[in-house]
Amino acid sequence: MRRAAIIAGLTAGLMRRIRHFGDFVTVPLAAVIFLELAGIYRLHLVVMAVAAWTLLEYLVHRFAFHRYSVGRRLHLLHHDHPNDPDAERSSLSTPLIALPIGLLLVGTLGVEDGSAIFAGLLVGYLAFIVVHYAVHRWPIEPDSWLYCAKMRHLTHHRFENCNYGVTTIFWDIVFRTNARTSGGRIHSGVGSK
Repeated sequence: MRRAAIIAGLTAGLMRRIRHFGDFVTVPLAAVIFLELAGIYRLHLVVMAVAAWTLLEYLVHRFAFHRYSVGRRLHLLHHDHPNDPDAERSSLSTPLIALPIGLLLVGTLGVEDGSAIFAGLLVGYLAFIVVHYAVHRWPIEPDSWLYCAKMRHLTHHRFENCNYGVTTIFWDIVFRTNARTSGGRIHSGVGSK
C-alpha cells in the first residue's frame, strides 16, 4: 500500500512538472523542426511572424483574457494568485492550440512558408513564456534588462486595464494602454488622447 502511495506521489509530481515546464522543452524543439523545414531563405517570414506574435499576444491578453467571460474567468485565477504555478496556463494545452494553427499555415501556405511563419509564432510564444515566468518567479534586480518588463507586468496585475504586452511595451504605447507606477501612483497613457 505504501509503495502505491509513493508511486502515485511521484507520478503526480512528474505530471505537475510536465504541466508547468513542458513548453520550455517542446516549444523550442518544435521551433527548430519548423525552422529546418522552412530553410534559411524564409528567415524574413520568421522575423515577421515573431513581430506578429507580439500583436497577437497583446490582443489575446487584452480582449480574450480581460473582456470575454470564459477567457477572463480562467485568467482571473492568475491575477488572484500570480505566484501560484497552478494558476498558470498548462503546457498540456499548448499542442491543442498550436497544432491546428501549424497545420492550417502549412496547408495553406506550403511547407516552407507555413513552417517559417509557424516557427516565428513559436519563437514569439517561447519569448512570452520565458519573460512571463521570469517576471513572476525570478529575483530581478533593478539593473537587469528584465526589470522594466517586471514592473510593467506587476502594474498590470495591480490595475488590470493597462500593460497587456508581456514581451514588449510597443502595442501598449500604440493603443495607449501603457502605464507605470511611481510612489504608489499610476502614470498612464490609458484613456488619454
